[in-house]
Amino acid sequence: MNDFLILCDTRQKYDSYITSYFDNKKIPWVRDKLPSADYMALRWDNGFIKDYSVLIDTKKDVEEIAGNLCKTSEHERIKAEIERAKELGCREFVFLICDAKIKTLDDLKNWRSNKTKVKGEVLLKVMCTMAKKYNIKFLFTTKHHAGVKIVELLQK
Repeated sequence: MNDFLILCDTRQKYDSYITSYFDNKKIPWVRDKLPSADYMALRWDNGFIKDYSVLIDTKKDVEEIAGNLCKTSEHERIKAEIERAKELGCREFVFLICDAKIKTLDDLKNWRSNKTKVKGEVLLKVMCTMAKKYNIKFLFTTKHHAGVKIVELLQK
């Protein structure tokens, strides 16, 4: 029996590039309605228990996280999700942003988009403030490496 299973939120859309990685590597996963984030671990310890210590919320690109953090109603929803995660015992809340053009937070300085009025410098400040205030992380990856990164984070 496996001692590790990945839970994927039932409301998570467009993640076949992630779940196909799990399938290809024979990493067990199931869909479940999660109270916070998109991915978490289910561990075996004389029965399966939900492990809320690491929660991962994926974003399809920088535009999505910009909308989530810089739009007032979305910002409040994100803050509530982070606070809910902390109440569940989350020690590491990670926003995993799948965008091949951005590798680090510093790369956001020159980021621009035709889809939003948010400028990279503003988004960078918001992300740094939130990271410090809520003790969360913003990590960047490509869609191709998202599954790998999720497994790495959840196996810590």
